[in-house]
Amino acid sequence: MKKYINNMSKKNIVLLNLRKLYDSYGYKKISLPNFEEYDLYNENKDFILGNILTIMNPSGNLLALRPDITLSVAKKISKEKTLKYDKVYYQENIYTTSKYIGYSEKEQLGVELIGKETLFLNFEIVSLALKSLEIMSKKNMLVLSHAGFISSIFENLELEYEIKEKIFEYINNKNVHDIKIILKNNKNISDELKNLIYELPNLSGNIEEIEKKLSKYELNPKIIKILSGLKDLYNLIIKFHSRKKIIFDFSIIKNLKYYNGIIMQGFIDKIPNAVLSGGRYDKLFEKFGVDTGAIGFAVVTDNLNEFYKNENQKDFDILLLYDESDFEKLAEIVDKLVKDGNRVRTQNIIYKNYDFEIFNYDKKYIFENGELKIEI
Repeated sequence: MKKYINNMSKKNIVLLNLRKLYDSYGYKKISLPNFEEYDLYNENKDFILGNILTIMNPSGNLLALRPDITLSVAKKISKEKTLKYDKVYYQENIYTTSKYIGYSEKEQLGVELIGKETLFLNFEIVSLALKSLEIMSKKNMLVLSHAGFISSIFENLELEYEIKEKIFEYINNKNVHDIKIILKNNKNISDELKNLIYELPNLSGNIEEIEKKLSKYELNPKIIKILSGLKDLYNLIIKFHSRKKIIFDFSIIKNLKYYNGIIMQGFIDKIPNAVLSGGRYDKLFEKFGVDTGAIGFAVVTDNLNEFYKNENQKDFDILLLYDESDFEKLAEIVDKLVKDGNRVRTQNIIYKNYDFEIFNYDKKYIFENGELKIEI
């Protein structure tokens, strides 16, 4: 078994270790349908990025290829209403389509923890995210934010929806210049609040640095409570994880109709995009009429392809070319080689002149006239 694992690709070993991690913390693996009723997604468009692929089944019902896994998880948990599904993980594909990219299929390995927000539940998921990144690469970083921080600043401002969305885009892109252009002539927003908004794109670092930057502003009670909660979370996390692996960045704005609490993004070296993302999404369960909350994250496993693309992965260990002299003896030889932990590809000797250089393997064996020969 050990040799078999060693022969797996680096990516598959990483995914195996991630599943082992989630199992060890009591998370149950679940399987989800690739197709859901179209209404599930049509009624929850706010939670979906990209367009939906649809199909009509023989009964005339409109189905959709799953564009989002969390909705399927929420539907399953809301229906089952049992502790059995309060801690789950999955390894599933999502399917989307867009005008420029066309059809897209991506695999995700994700974790969901169901329950009303507490310090420990937030800690458990953030800790699992940090452990997941460590499995993927020793050079990693987890970036934390909070959806409520941004929304509490903008919720009472008299700004059109499109203007708010444009400002959120500029904050996310750390574009202070264009934010100032939008708000320059706005008389309904105080100069102090404008200056706080201008600060948001660069509001990153450790929690103490951020508190220092914010000390010159009069913050509303919601922000004060959020910062206090994040500080408590941070102080608990650094007792078990390196503080060098965690930073806060309040310029990260993900779907505020989806997330209402902690937001996280995980990065590893050599990959510019986040390989892990997630957060708290209590609002989703409200839509299903369930009085609970949820927090989780997903690893976009396809993003790891780039990280592990240069590994020298063997297709098998031994290529065994055989004639038809003694099939019983041949079968005995193959079984012994496999039991010894080798991966063996058998091929009739009539193909010996074929180009086997397309494969990556260690040794070539030839079974001919009842005898086994070894070619290195």
